[in-house]
Amino acid sequence: MKPKSKFGIFWVGILLFVFLVCGVSFASGSEEYKDEIEELKARIEMLEKKIEEAEKERKELKEEANELKSIKEKFKNLSVHIGVTGIVQGTVNNDDNCDEGDVVDGSYSADLEFEADFGRWGTGFLYLEAGGGEEGITDEVPALTGVNADANDFGDNVKVSEAWWEFKPLNNDLLTLTIGKLDPVRYFDANEVANDETTQFLADAFVNSIVVEWPDYTPSFRVQISPIELVDVNLAVMSADSDWEDLFDDVFLIGEINVKPKFGDLQGNYRIYGWMNGLDHVEWDDFKRSGYNENITDDEKNYGFGISLDQQIPYNITLFARVGYQDDDIAGVVGELDEPFGVSWMWSVGAQITGNMWSRPDDVVGLAVGQAILSSDYEDYLKANDTDPDDETHLELYYNLHLNDHISLTPDFQVIDALGGDEDADTVYIFGLRSQIDF
Repeated sequence: MKPKSKFGIFWVGILLFVFLVCGVSFASGSEEYKDEIEELKARIEMLEKKIEEAEKERKELKEEANELKSIKEKFKNLSVHIGVTGIVQGTVNNDDNCDEGDVVDGSYSADLEFEADFGRWGTGFLYLEAGGGEEGITDEVPALTGVNADANDFGDNVKVSEAWWEFKPLNNDLLTLTIGKLDPVRYFDANEVANDETTQFLADAFVNSIVVEWPDYTPSFRVQISPIELVDVNLAVMSADSDWEDLFDDVFLIGEINVKPKFGDLQGNYRIYGWMNGLDHVEWDDFKRSGYNENITDDEKNYGFGISLDQQIPYNITLFARVGYQDDDIAGVVGELDEPFGVSWMWSVGAQITGNMWSRPDDVVGLAVGQAILSSDYEDYLKANDTDPDDETHLELYYNLHLNDHISLTPDFQVIDALGGDEDADTVYIFGLRSQIDF
């Protein structure tokens, strides 16, 4: 037998040595690998836990998003408007007209409006109002036409001024019904440029007619008929004393026709209306015979009519005019004869100009002049009180400075001649500044 090769035995030995070294190395490193594996397991467990937490947060966020979406869906048809108006006014040359003389007074008002669109079932509206400053400067300037139509004093109270529901039963603009607590001047005697004391004229005579015996935010039912786009017919039955008791005992009735022609791009509105106030009134003849006794009673009704016009013309100008009349035989409401009715006719004319011509398209300039015409019986009443009567004339000029979409400032200037119908009263000059904030 041939002996094994020494070379083969050598390589067998080498392989045995290698296996021995690797075995020793693996045995010594197994502990190190075990620690790394345990650390890797811990990291995986932590990652799994974070994934579970993230999944839970994602689920919660999704639920919150669904809740917000549901809330948004419920209120998607609700619109809210907030307006805050501040006014400061001071007089010049008023020393001899009242005990206070020249003064500077302020007032403010805050308005909150909610409007909900119910689609086919109409629109709901709620108007909350607060204010302070009593009458502003009006009590120091006893004019027949008033100087601050925005001034109201509700103290610390918030007043629900309007709350109504409006419905279009034919699902078009032909017929509109409104019922609830209404402000009559929202629907009657309107004017595009002389109807809003928060942005336009401040004097009462340039906001609404002073010879209409308007109820104050009162239970009402209104019907609007629009047979064609050119014409609106408005009719309303309202509580004359703004009292929710015995609603139909004393009513205020009013009807208006508004013709709305358009000449190219120039819009116009031509309104004419008539009204009747069913409260018990006293006639002048009876009031005179009683020796101007404020406690006299009677059951006469008051009535009148009015016209309110506005028409756009070229160069960004809108003209307006108002005329009004109330029964000049009526002295006043029973129980309120301490301040009898003095004005039987009123008129006002004016214009509004937008600032396009001087590159301020959102600014507005307004100018108006008007007159309160005394009834002949009121002139006799003034003479009996040693006063020389004269028709009161009122002028107003303002500039509405648009600062941004939320804030505007309005310097305002007024002049009143024959204050309170007194020919001998000094002409009063009133300087004012109004701020308006809207959200």
